[in-house]
Amino acid sequence: MTYRFSFRAYQLPLVNPLRTAHGLWTVREGLILRTEDEGGKVGFGEVAPLPWFGTETLAEATEVCRALGDRFPRSLVAAVAKRFGCVRFGLAMALEPAVTVAETARLPVAALLPAGRSALEALPPKLAAGFLAYKWKVGVSDAADEMGILDDLLAMMPAYTRLRIDANGAWDRRLAQRWLKRCAERPIEFVEQPVAPEDVDTLSGLAREFPVMLALDESIVRLDEAQEWQARGWPGVFVIKPALCGPLSEIGAWIEATKPDVVFSSALETTLGRAVILRFALGGGYSQRAIGFGLGEMFGDRTWDGPVLGPLVDASCWQGQNLEAQWNALN
Repeated sequence: MTYRFSFRAYQLPLVNPLRTAHGLWTVREGLILRTEDEGGKVGFGEVAPLPWFGTETLAEATEVCRALGDRFPRSLVAAVAKRFGCVRFGLAMALEPAVTVAETARLPVAALLPAGRSALEALPPKLAAGFLAYKWKVGVSDAADEMGILDDLLAMMPAYTRLRIDANGAWDRRLAQRWLKRCAERPIEFVEQPVAPEDVDTLSGLAREFPVMLALDESIVRLDEAQEWQARGWPGVFVIKPALCGPLSEIGAWIEATKPDVVFSSALETTLGRAVILRFALGGGYSQRAIGFGLGEMFGDRTWDGPVLGPLVDASCWQGQNLEAQWNALN
């Protein structure tokens, strides 16, 4: 099968810039792909790289897509190097059939809290909305201040809710030990990426040393990296950002074969990529943990935001989606 192929770039300012240990994130950039098979069937994909997170750059992704030309055989997609995980995700998204989802399928959604003291103001309306899981980014200010905020957050949260802490690799071993001692006495679901991904020995040691559940994120940007950590015997959670990781079919096959403890998380892709990932998560039964897609309004434009997710997601999240209109909006 030969496909006609084209792609367009997007650049979308974030309504509320996201502050993490990597810095302030203000604009989302990426590519939208369009394929058309010999029978006229059209498919769309999204390439949403995060080079500071460990993916290919947007320039590299653009060059790979340009090299495919305006027509390519399907076999050419398999030849794209694994290090281009975002491109591989986008191409597979455009070419693979949609996952079937039962109308009764539901998944809980974890709400993202802003860094710092702003989390205390953001929490009450999200509690009122019914979210049961929350993610709070740390490692962006003084550790003592953040630990005090942690105590205040947990004091506000009912016993039936759970908090995830994401350090984005900002801590060294000593600071990670301080935090994990603190978290061991508190109802923390897991601590995500406590130290830098290249510090393999420290990550493994912390997982053995403390009773707190740890999660990998920046360490497993691509599927092959998750498989390497699994082979090492990683005892914690795998936070998978499918838009960065590679084709959904490969992710699903890995989970079905090896049963890792997985959390699916957003890479702030647009509604095109997000809808496909949510359909995959709902249809596969791969994890019962809350998915990390409770980001609220990101771009201030329904064309690219799609529906803002509440505490539960179901098949209604992509109803009414007009992919051709989104493609045309990039003219």
